[in-house]
Amino acid sequence: MKIFKIYLFLVCLLINHAVFAQKSIEIIKFQDLEQLMQKDDGIYIFNFWASWCKPCVTEMPAFETLANNFHINKVSVIFISLDFKRDLNVIEKFLIEHQIKSKIYLIDEPDYNSWIDKVSPQWSGAIPATLISNGTRQEFYEQSFDYQSLSDKIRHFF
Repeated sequence: MKIFKIYLFLVCLLINHAVFAQKSIEIIKFQDLEQLMQKDDGIYIFNFWASWCKPCVTEMPAFETLANNFHINKVSVIFISLDFKRDLNVIEKFLIEHQIKSKIYLIDEPDYNSWIDKVSPQWSGAIPATLISNGTRQEFYEQSFDYQSLSDKIRHFF
């Protein structure tokens, strides 16, 4: 019986780790982001955010819920962090604390002015910002979202 309890405890630990473990944050350059933005095998929602941006943090649960509700429809949420590379540990702790499960990239391009127009000419550089793309069509929004307004924006991509 004691072995069974130990076994059960270990299984619970593994399940807990699998559910709550955050994938590591991948550091990318803009050319990597450009390739991601051209993917045409689903609908991709790129959310540009930073851990110090209160509106960004406030809207993250809406993006996570949308990713869970629409994954069958090949909708993927990709968070693009604009935090500093040196703050990677802080960001990882933040993501674990907030149980973020979507893919996270940190863009390592210190000269934002060299690439934000390539994401969208409409982008002033303010965050939060969101790009919705299916490879052939893109829509850009420089605003915060709640779940309903975000789901309304992606519905016409189907």
